[in-house]
Amino acid sequence: MAYKTINVSPETYEKLLLYKHAGMSFDDVINKMMNLMPEEEFYRYVLEEHRRRMRKIRGGEIISAEDLDNALKSV
Repeated sequence: MAYKTINVSPETYEKLLLYKHAGMSFDDVINKMMNLMPEEEFYRYVLEEHRRRMRKIRGGEIISAEDLDNALKSV
């Protein structure tokens, strides 16, 4: 079986180690966790987070990327 390498922060790696027991691989741990939340539920979460950020941008709470670029040009 072919494997892929993924980058995780040292903190995430340490957390994953805590879940890895009884001969489990990291692949086993990650798959078990992903199976706990259906894809549709995860995507609902992602969409709601996107909507929340868009409301903040429209409300002026977050600077737009264009405004940030313009502000950085003047520094």
